[in-house]
Amino acid sequence: MDIDERIKGIMKKMEELSASKNPEYSCGEFPPKWDKPFTEERVAKFEEKNGIKLPPDYRRFITTVASAGTQPFYGLYSLFDKSIERPAFDKPFIATVRKPLLCEEIEQLDDEECDKIYENLDCGFVPLCTEGCGMDSILIVNSEDKETYGTAWYFDFANDAGTLPLINPKNGKPMDFLDWLEYYVDRTLELDDDDFFGYAEIAGIVKDE
Repeated sequence: MDIDERIKGIMKKMEELSASKNPEYSCGEFPPKWDKPFTEERVAKFEEKNGIKLPPDYRRFITTVASAGTQPFYGLYSLFDKSIERPAFDKPFIATVRKPLLCEEIEQLDDEECDKIYENLDCGFVPLCTEGCGMDSILIVNSEDKETYGTAWYFDFANDAGTLPLINPKNGKPMDFLDWLEYYVDRTLELDDDDFFGYAEIAGIVKDE
């Protein structure tokens, strides 16, 4: 299935979600509202300025469907959102899907190694959304590891978790942007209105086969 067909299917389920659900813990405005997409020219300038290429599925979504929105959780961030801390897009992400960063492991390192990690932590990703209380989703847009580029991650240092890739329970592989968005729709559709989920439930590590 190509990207456009995939997006079409997800947004169709999003319409079903809007019509059939009224989640008590939706965080952001519900039913979801979506901002108009970015122009191709604006996104191309962003890529050129930062020396990166955005993952194809994310890029297609923000240039053809919506640049931001009020869901998932507190809402899909705009690529140009100035209200949040902006990472260094031009520097590579420090972790990989096979070597994520766990706070309990970082604490065992010496001070120099620990400082190096935290100094380079906010690099190479686009913030996707927050669930609140420091529990965020991010998308890797700059990585020296091909397997890591374009994957969605759980990012939570506020609660001493760390950052780990989101693993698709259907195939055991790291999620891309559209996997991440579809998981939100599917999980919300299957839950009662007074129930909720968090992306931490699928945060994990890609293991060698």
